[in-house]
Amino acid sequence: PGRLIFPVKKGSDPNNMSQDELAKISGCDLLNNTPEIANWLNEVIPKYVKDSPLSIGNYTYLDGALHVQLSLACDGIINRVCAEKNDTMICFLCTPTDNHVVTKEAYEASKEALKTGQFPSWASILNSIVGGKLLGKPNYSSMKAVTQSGADSDPLYIIDGIAVAQGPNYALAKRMQHWRAIISYTSGHKVSSNVAPSTATLSVVHNAQFAAAYGGMHLFKPMEVMYQRTSLSVMGALMINDLRNEESASNPKSKIASKFTNPYQLFSYNSFNGGVWRCSYKINNIGVPSALSFYIGQYKYPVIIAGVNLLLGSKWLITGKFLPF
Repeated sequence: PGRLIFPVKKGSDPNNMSQDELAKISGCDLLNNTPEIANWLNEVIPKYVKDSPLSIGNYTYLDGALHVQLSLACDGIINRVCAEKNDTMICFLCTPTDNHVVTKEAYEASKEALKTGQFPSWASILNSIVGGKLLGKPNYSSMKAVTQSGADSDPLYIIDGIAVAQGPNYALAKRMQHWRAIISYTSGHKVSSNVAPSTATLSVVHNAQFAAAYGGMHLFKPMEVMYQRTSLSVMGALMINDLRNEESASNPKSKIASKFTNPYQLFSYNSFNGGVWRCSYKINNIGVPSALSFYIGQYKYPVIIAGVNLLLGSKWLITGKFLPF
């Protein structure tokens, strides 16, 4: 059992209200009540929760430019609370479709996936026919090895994991979350910011094109799109470990963190990326062939019939004969 504490409008008496009446005066707007929310967290919550650090999780999303505005509002709240409470803990969920520092093992695994042909053979043939424009460059070749100045360690590998279809606003909003995580982490705050896998949520699969792409991505091994309950269970367990285990990577004072040569390694340590980093080709380029694979598998008989008709029609245009005899 626990307690749910939520804000209500000033001057109201929630003790004598029905649930419907209470709903009308409860909650707040992150975009329009940003400073008020920060005040509420700093001034009201400590009266009810004592001797326990505050954890703030930013799992917000809106379409388009509103996503950037929302991330900025949340960033202002987190910055304000962290400035006043040194033991504040922060939580994010990183997307795998972003530029990340990846492990050397992921880099080597991506090369091996390409070498051993862990992708549909027809996609490789079609890619050769169109001059490599279908699949683009191999995934490992996009992982730029960056040498760290003054660090006696292996280079950092940075993957180009941006999915262009998600747009620049999405990329900027997630980048802002990375910046806040790193600033807070290097300032001594615990930060749980693990990479979550591509997940078949309702907000994604309601788009037919994304649903089709997700339905065929498993053919580019080891890529796997997770069910929502799987992602929730794994990411929830990782977050609990990050917040409760003093020796987790989320604690900048832990032994694990002391071995990091760059704070961005925080995002790669417990990454559950679903195979994006180890795939043979970049996530941005496997969407179309994945969708084609899905459609062919789902509608193979109509596809075969259409293909035969196309061949016969082409023969008739060239030779004037419809049938092969």
